[in-house]
Amino acid sequence: MTLTSHAIPRDAFGPDARSVDTEVLDSHIHHIEHGDGNPIVFLHGSPTSSYLWRHVFTRLTGRGRLIVPDLIGFGDSGRPDIAYELDDHIRYLDAWFDALDLRDVTLVVQDYGAAFGVSWAARHSGRVKAVLLAEPVIRDIASADLPEPFVQAQQLIRTPGDGEKFVVEDNLFLTQVLPGAFLTPPAQEDLDVYLAPFPTPESRGHLIKFPRNLPIDGTPASSVDFLERSVDWLKTSNDVPKLLLTFEPGFLLTPEILSWAAENIAALEVRAAGAGVHFVQEEQPQAIADGVVDLLARVEGAK
Repeated sequence: MTLTSHAIPRDAFGPDARSVDTEVLDSHIHHIEHGDGNPIVFLHGSPTSSYLWRHVFTRLTGRGRLIVPDLIGFGDSGRPDIAYELDDHIRYLDAWFDALDLRDVTLVVQDYGAAFGVSWAARHSGRVKAVLLAEPVIRDIASADLPEPFVQAQQLIRTPGDGEKFVVEDNLFLTQVLPGAFLTPPAQEDLDVYLAPFPTPESRGHLIKFPRNLPIDGTPASSVDFLERSVDWLKTSNDVPKLLLTFEPGFLLTPEILSWAAENIAALEVRAAGAGVHFVQEEQPQAIADGVVDLLARVEGAK
């Protein structure tokens, strides 16, 4: 592990936060961390970075070892020459969790971070003690439950040639779709941090993978299968307290998926957390931090 300087502004996570690079496989994963004790790991999704968690992170100082990585290919993490499919992300995250020897982990996850976090938990059940889910990718999504403009954008992105122009060449996924998934558009200085890792078409090539892999109406089947691999653990992990936060109007946590979660996920509490669309870490950081504190109390109470 090495400490170094990075584009993600470390001071946004508090004066004592550290930027750390960890060698994994043929590349490196960057993370911000602070504190000691049992790890609380925050996982972001598409197309953001560790920066999305900064306001939650600073509200949890003193609660444990706070760790927020950038997914491979995002933020300040490396850009290896890989396909950036879902299983590729898992390979690098698995190696990162092992390199840091993280145990007794509380996972705080959103978007694809939820898909990856739950996958890791399902395969390392002895190393996870609690999970908080916010706007998670955990099930196939019915297009009828999604906003029509987003469905149209998805259709465009999944069309060969048109998708590359939209995401890679014209950068519209970052400059239009990303800001549209906030309750209030982010300040330009914050948007600039999200855009900074992807200044050129060459740097944006892999960004198309996440939207193309979002499971909608059973497609792509590989993504549905990826999520299904974790269902047994979600249904049977009664010893791992879980908290699912809901937001109004929300986005990916559709009524159908919420109903499925409430009926099927073991040891689950569902809690309304206020107004928010998708990038709820910017909109309800206190509600998320409060959820983490309460989840940790549930863990202690269960001992």
